[in-house]
Amino acid sequence: MHVGAMSLWEIALGMYPTSHFDQFNEEPFVMIAIWCFNIITAVFLLNLLIAQLNGAYAAVYDDMVGYARLNRAAVIVTTLEQVSEKRWARFIQAQKFEERLEFNEGDIGLPGGLQLTEPSNANPTTVDAIRRFGGSTSRTMPWPAEEYLDGGDDDKFERLEKLIVRATK
Repeated sequence: MHVGAMSLWEIALGMYPTSHFDQFNEEPFVMIAIWCFNIITAVFLLNLLIAQLNGAYAAVYDDMVGYARLNRAAVIVTTLEQVSEKRWARFIQAQKFEERLEFNEGDIGLPGGLQLTEPSNANPTTVDAIRRFGGSTSRTMPWPAEEYLDGGDDDKFERLEKLIVRATK
């Protein structure tokens, strides 16, 4: 068995002596089996080559993105070195970092950021990630009991929906 497998591998790689092919011409079934094996092996090795090239491309692309970010950061640093302190202070004052940000209408958040809006379909979510509890903010008061700890049908549907969203991306 191992001699036959080695012979098939030699045929697939083109290392098998051509003088031995005369023996295969007498047996059409063996010749068909050898050609089928050759075709399957060629397709498999080609797919393997494509996978290797794809992996190498992904690694090179990640490096390229990292180097581009480093170059952008270097440009920003050299540009900021040329900005005067007075102008920088005016820029920081114009950003109004001490004002609180508004998450939603009437929902005032934390200070120290820039508020950006995005289209509602850019990152679809069906469940709000911020959980809000009414009542006192005293440390001595216990947190309210959550309703979703029983692992009911709602939790199963949420997991299924997240799975579907991940699969469609």
